[in-house]
This record gives sequence, C-alpha cells and structure tokens, in this order.
Amino acid sequence: MFPSTILVFIFGTIIGSFLNVVIDRADMKESPVKGYSFCPYCRKRLAWWELIPVLSFFLLKGKCFSCKHKLSWQYPLVETGTGLFFVFLFWRFLRFPFINFSLLQNITFESLFIYLIFFIWLYWVAVLIIISVYDFKKYLILNEVLVPAIIFSFFWKIILGFLIQKDFFYFIPYLNHFLGEKNFIFGYYSYFICMFFGIIFAFGIISFLAWITKEKAMGWGDAILALFLGIILGWPEVLVALIIAFLSGGVVALILLFLKRKTMKSYLPFAPFLSFGALTVMCFGDIILEKYLAILF
Repeated sequence: MFPSTILVFIFGTIIGSFLNVVIDRADMKESPVKGYSFCPYCRKRLAWWELIPVLSFFLLKGKCFSCKHKLSWQYPLVETGTGLFFVFLFWRFLRFPFINFSLLQNITFESLFIYLIFFIWLYWVAVLIIISVYDFKKYLILNEVLVPAIIFSFFWKIILGFLIQKDFFYFIPYLNHFLGEKNFIFGYYSYFICMFFGIIFAFGIISFLAWITKEKAMGWGDAILALFLGIILGWPEVLVALIIAFLSGGVVALILLFLKRKTMKSYLPFAPFLSFGALTVMCFGDIILEKYLAILF
C-alpha cells in the first residue's frame, strides 16, 4: 500500500502543477494546455528543473530563476494539497470492503469501470481546488471550469443511476455513498431521489442565503457551486458537507475577527469552505459518521 500511496501523491502533485496553470491563465484568457510554461512575471520559458512539483519552489528559494521575482506560495500549496487529497481519496477508496489489490490488478471490464469511477472522483477534487483557489484570490467563481463540470457530472450521475436500476455492477450503489454503509441513519431512499433532493437542497439553501442577504453573506456563484456539490454528493452527503462548510467558515471568520484581519462588514469567500466540506465528506465521510454514531451510542 505504501508504494501505491507515494505514486498517488506524486501523481497528485503533477496534477496540482497543472491546476496552478489553469488558475493563473484564467485571467489571461490563455489556454492552459497550449504553449510552454513560463514565469508569470517575466514570462521567461521555464526549464524542466523549474517545473518539478513542490521541490522546484524550494530549490529556487521561492524566486524565479531568471527575474528573481518572489513566487506565490500558491504553487507549492496547491501542488501539495492536491497530492494529499488524492491520497486521502485513494485511502477512502480502499476502505470499501469489496476493493482489494487482486481486484484492481486484474484487468477486467469490472476493474476498468472501478478505475473510471475513481478517476472521475479525482477530477471532482481538481475542480473543487481550482474553484476554491480562484475564489480565494479573485472573489469570483470560475464558471469556465465549474459549468462544464456540472454538465458532465450531471449526465455521469444519470448514467450511473440507470446502471444501478439495471443491476449492471453490484458495487456502484456502495461507491455512491461516501458516508459508508451507516448512511442508512438518514433513511432509505432510491438513487435518483438522493441525487435530485441533494441538488435541490444544496442549491436551495445557498440560493436562499444569497437572496435574503442580497449577496452580502454569499453570492450566486456559491449557489452554483452548491448545485455542483448536490450533483456529485447527493443526499445525505451534501447535508454533512454543508454543515462542515458553515462550521469551518464560522470558525475562520471568528479567528479573523479576533486577529482584526477582518471586520463584520468584510467579505469572506465561501467557495473554499464549500469545497472543504465536500472534500472532507469524500475523503473521511465514513469515518466522521462512524465516530459520530459512536459518541451517540
């Protein structure tokens, strides 16, 4: 398991490096997949040794090799964070009782479909990281990334729903619940009821708050992000994600107020907290629910 974890982390940092390119080039209206990598300040083409995820930043002491301009800590943080979330999601993947290395090592239609599901999960992680970092920097939701993700994810979840109805793969219903087998405490519902109620609930709550506060607490971009969370998580996962988002947002807001870094009239981007709630549920939802039930009973 340890070698696989290291490989997943390295792969995540490489993807994180690409996510930085997407974030930086969004305002430039440049394609993240065309052209060479360059310094955002002097636009000097970067050598291969300047592109090693995480390591290059520290080897260069946080400065561009050519112009000596200080580089943003965004680069190593996004690369490391992506690597860690990929690892956490990989560990969550392995906690499903029917997942084992013999299943994954044998190349069958079943194992390939499991890999497909896992890589779509990684895609969702990448989308949430891009949206969060961009909102943190610009106080805007990057709809160029979010809207295509919503469309793709919606149709993907519809396809999974029909496969479940046809009993195509026995493991799909299990993989659909990040909270694990004990999610039954929220009740028993069909796949499509969970999906559409999750969408309506998440979008409805954030839309209502955006409307009633006239976008002072959160904006319509946050509502669109909540719609995305409703699609990929469904009910009851999205409920837990929103609870974590509001709690973490409240704690951070209180800390910033205490440190006088923000005032009661300051705006705090909420997309990072929505994404944090979703990522926490995706990676640790089963553990959180199990510990919560252990406390209650």
